[in-house]
Amino acid sequence: MGGVRRPDALLPQLGTLLRVTGASPRRWMTLTVIASVVLAGLDMLGVAAMVPLMQLATTDGAPEGAFLDWLVGVTGTSELSVLLPLVAALVAGLFIVKSAGSLAFRWWMLGRTTKISALASAELMNRYVLSPYSAHRQRRLSELYRNINDSTAQASSVLLALVTLCSDVLVLAAITLVLAFSSPILVTVFAIALFGFLVFGVQRVLRAKQLRIGEEMSEAGLQAWQSLMPGMEGFRETRLTSSGELFVGGFRSAKLRGARASREMAFLSDIPRYLLEVIFIFAILGIAGLMFLLGQTEMVIPILGLFAAASMRALPTMNRVSGNIATMRTGQAGLRIMVTSLDELAKGGRHEEHPRDDHPYSGDIELERVSFQYADAESPVLEDLSLTIAKNSTVAFTGGSGAGKSTILDLVLGLLEPTQGTISCGGRLIDDDLAAWHAGLGVVPQEVFLTSDTIAANIAFGERADRVDLERVREVARLAQLDSVLEGLPDGLDTKVGDRGVRLSGGQRQRVGLARALYRRPRVLVLDEATSALDNATEHEIAQTLRGLQGTMTIIIVAHRLSTVRASDRLFFLREGRVAAAGTFDEVRDQDAEFARLVELGSLD
Repeated sequence: MGGVRRPDALLPQLGTLLRVTGASPRRWMTLTVIASVVLAGLDMLGVAAMVPLMQLATTDGAPEGAFLDWLVGVTGTSELSVLLPLVAALVAGLFIVKSAGSLAFRWWMLGRTTKISALASAELMNRYVLSPYSAHRQRRLSELYRNINDSTAQASSVLLALVTLCSDVLVLAAITLVLAFSSPILVTVFAIALFGFLVFGVQRVLRAKQLRIGEEMSEAGLQAWQSLMPGMEGFRETRLTSSGELFVGGFRSAKLRGARASREMAFLSDIPRYLLEVIFIFAILGIAGLMFLLGQTEMVIPILGLFAAASMRALPTMNRVSGNIATMRTGQAGLRIMVTSLDELAKGGRHEEHPRDDHPYSGDIELERVSFQYADAESPVLEDLSLTIAKNSTVAFTGGSGAGKSTILDLVLGLLEPTQGTISCGGRLIDDDLAAWHAGLGVVPQEVFLTSDTIAANIAFGERADRVDLERVREVARLAQLDSVLEGLPDGLDTKVGDRGVRLSGGQRQRVGLARALYRRPRVLVLDEATSALDNATEHEIAQTLRGLQGTMTIIIVAHRLSTVRASDRLFFLREGRVAAAGTFDEVRDQDAEFARLVELGSLD
């Protein structure tokens, strides 16, 4: 994509990930480095402390070495019965503090990275919801879902892997520094069998809890999709009802719920590693003490203890280094996709859902010399179009496919911006405050988007459950001719309609859509092929409802079926992006031969 920077460097991408979630990259890295250095220092001290301990355990004479000389000076005694317990306690204390510190650091890091993943997903969805409608039309929802869910998860896994990698590299460096001052020998690490046995034992204890957390994560994922799909697949309804904040909030809540479960799951997965390290060290200490009591003081014992301690730390650390490098490599694609998406959305503009003032739009709607051309089209869809829709009148747009009817609607709704010209209401440009303009609109599209919730919730689409006006819901359900439908349902308005309203017929879904539009008490009611799926009897009833509303609000109708538009105050017949004829139904029939032929074919004369 020309003009869009592709951030390929890993650290700048991670910096973007941190910034969009409100974290400071500099502060993040500073805290991480400090914690890693402290833990590496504790590792180094713990391994190094094994040397004097083993020396005490194997010596027959006076203790030797700088540390032991210092300890003798502090305690005032060289008795092994005093020095050995002190050094043993020091070693045990160092490893306990190191393991506790490592667990605390891991808990903090998992909490930060899982929260960042949740907030990054919510922020990406928020930017998609508030992006221009023209850009949304060109996106594939499958890519949106991947970007919002999978890519952000991969991005956070890269962040966690990088931080863990840096910490582990420092640990390996510290262990190497200690070993550099010793005489290395090859030994068989006797604790392998014990390690394997304890792994299976600890995992058996944790199994039930991990299964429960897995269920929690699955439920959180389902909750996230239930908030994500209405916000994205019902983009027009979300935009025109300014309800994006509701769905983003639900999505954010679900993702944070999943983040807490993920944190707990990852933490439980790490407990065996740290627990086994402590157990392994105490096993080494026990064997060393036993060998001292048995009088086996050969010099191999200090070296064995040193390398046993070093191997216990180095081998799993190297395994993690290898695993984290693999995680970073496999996750960078998702990180790049997420950062690129955020970059593109930031440059594409942002829709505001809240009106800037309390002055609603009112008056005639005027299109003045409006032209529009889609970005991927070779010629304009509309060209130099001027017309007026009088306040509280009922107007209709009709014409063949490709005549520009839907484009005019999207322009009037403020979903698209004219290539040239202006659109105003009461002398005020609608794009001066789109949120205020949308607040006065009620729209019934050809394909009404329904969530899997109840009929009542779908009528009050975008309204929080505790703010739904049930009396208003019942009133608009009656106006939309839903009475007969509700009478046949055991739960009435509380009936679940299924995903995308699959339990309702096309006509029933459109009646729910009409009720939804009326629920908002609109000043402008727009029907985009809203009666196309209705039978003749229901269409007649809806027409009666619309006639009852005439004069109380501006009604704009787009339809192919001429019976729907016959009672309009003014009819615009479109051809190739221009108004071919305008007037009452009869006047347009007399002006335009093509329209007259359509009337004749429809037996409406």
